[in-house]
Amino acid sequence: MTNYADEKKIRKNSLQQTIDTSDFIEVTLLIYSLEIITKVGRYFPIIFLSLASLNVLLATNDFLENSIEFGILNSIFAAVGFISLIQMHQKNKISSFDSSYNKTNSKFFLDIRN
Repeated sequence: MTNYADEKKIRKNSLQQTIDTSDFIEVTLLIYSLEIITKVGRYFPIIFLSLASLNVLLATNDFLENSIEFGILNSIFAAVGFISLIQMHQKNKISSFDSSYNKTNSKFFLDIRN
């Protein structure tokens, strides 16, 4: 005769172990994907600059070949790329200013939010 309570405990423990393993795999995949995103994010302004410059070159080539439609399209893409690059640069300046302000004046800063 077998004890059914022991079999249920064994099944429950093995099920819990597989759930823990799958959670561990999901967490490691999340960590690896975040590492890839941060590595790519460091070079994001350089990627934007190169793609916008490529669009400028393609636009001039299209205008020289009398393909006005594609020239205008590539000019729009280049303009949007440069505008995005300028906005990223301005945002980095503002966020670095805010963090340096908070670090230098932290002893004089009164936080009213509880």
